[in-house]
Amino acid sequence: MSSRCRQSGGRLEWGVQSAPPTTSGTTASQALAAFLRGIERRAFVFAELQCGRGDVAQSALGHAMRAFRSVSAITPLSGWPAAFWSLLLAQPELGEGESGEPALAALGNGPRAALLLRLVAGLDFAHAAQVLGVGEATYRFALRRALQQLADAGVSYASLGELRERLHRQVKSLSPERTEALAALRQRVLSDQAEPEPRVQPSRTRAWAWMLLVLLAIAFAASWWWPAPESPGDRPAPQALPEGSRPRPTMSEVSDIVTHPDYAQLAEPELQALAADLALLSWFAAAQAIAPATGPDQPGESAGQAESGQPDPADFAALPPAQRQLLVPLAAAWPGLEPELRLRMRRQAVHWLSLSPVEREALRERIREWDALPAAERARRRAPFAAWQALPGHERQRVRAAGDAWRALPEQERKALRSQFDALPPDQRQDWWLGPGLGADFGRLRPLFAFVPASERAQWLALLHGLDAGARADLAVLARRLPASEREALRRELVLAGGPEQRAQLVRQRLAQ
Repeated sequence: MSSRCRQSGGRLEWGVQSAPPTTSGTTASQALAAFLRGIERRAFVFAELQCGRGDVAQSALGHAMRAFRSVSAITPLSGWPAAFWSLLLAQPELGEGESGEPALAALGNGPRAALLLRLVAGLDFAHAAQVLGVGEATYRFALRRALQQLADAGVSYASLGELRERLHRQVKSLSPERTEALAALRQRVLSDQAEPEPRVQPSRTRAWAWMLLVLLAIAFAASWWWPAPESPGDRPAPQALPEGSRPRPTMSEVSDIVTHPDYAQLAEPELQALAADLALLSWFAAAQAIAPATGPDQPGESAGQAESGQPDPADFAALPPAQRQLLVPLAAAWPGLEPELRLRMRRQAVHWLSLSPVEREALRERIREWDALPAAERARRRAPFAAWQALPGHERQRVRAAGDAWRALPEQERKALRSQFDALPPDQRQDWWLGPGLGADFGRLRPLFAFVPASERAQWLALLHGLDAGARADLAVLARRLPASEREALRRELVLAGGPEQRAQLVRQRLAQ
């Protein structure tokens, strides 16, 4: 496999589930080896820019790699980049020392890390926000503030562009000694060999302190960037809560819950459980030819569909009063939000309004427990849910039905089936994270679609999901026939072909040539 596909800012492999956990002395999966090989240079430069010392940076990288070796075994490949960078940032060494890059001297460790997630790690806004454990809008604002601090220190935007290019060259031109050391480190991690030297133990108190401070600073900045005034006349009437429950949250606290970046994942625990077993249930659904179930795919979907005739949601003032009150922290930014994000926020508001007091308190507690998790653990848990959300509606419904059928099986039969699934080759298990339909076909399509730019991943997934099984089978035959030099041209033709029927016809025509 090409190593560049593993870099967060470059190309990503479409497989989504890593190999099963490996034991001491066993060989790690090829996917893990390729991922680490593709990311180790960027990660080392990132760590060195944070702590200012090459030996300390390499030590931190090694321990992040070892932690990631275990995390990768239970994380979809689509979530690997965010999980890896979260683990690297959690290394206490990165909270010590000063950066050796003069252009970044105006920034502290936390803001510098937020900026380097873009400049060196190459993460997009969504993944960088996941690494820091904040919402995308909050991360964008924090990044703007960091850039403003650089500008105040005399670092112009033009200089920042030059810095990006210089850091990219630094990644590509590490010394042969350092490159060899990183390769040896990777091999020790993959083979689970001990490090030749003991780890330096820096002060964990200082390390975690700067991480906490940057998150507090981000939250504080967001609070004054989006003012949240309350109108006493708009407040809902007090409701009696069960005896012994927590005090009723303020409207500001409720708004924080409704606009939480992981609200959809935490609002319905059964969906999170389905997502955690997505690969297994997709395999089971395909094997049993399970038909789709019915029901909404995400919180508030039914209510959101019912409101499709309402005024343009880009006009915040046109929202129903109850929704406006919950979403008021987003009022200033609302017109500039992407339509999909606006719809998601409205669905979450509708879902919250539909809950009973007891259900609201339960959700509030789940979010409180979620926010207390380490950033790397939150990133790992987000990955299966992101794979779930990437499925089209009819595929999610098949997985729902498979989940119902699975729970109806006797315990012994479930254990036997899970053992059968776990015995599949790692690459086959990876493919099933793409759903019951595409998961069955993707192994044959891999030569054509295994590596695409990360920004195009959703487009290609939608394209493949849109083809029926017969068209995907024909495309798989064509993919094996074409040399690598012609596959990119075929992908362009498929995009331009129009709808699924036109694409299927194009494939048949190419096969007949």
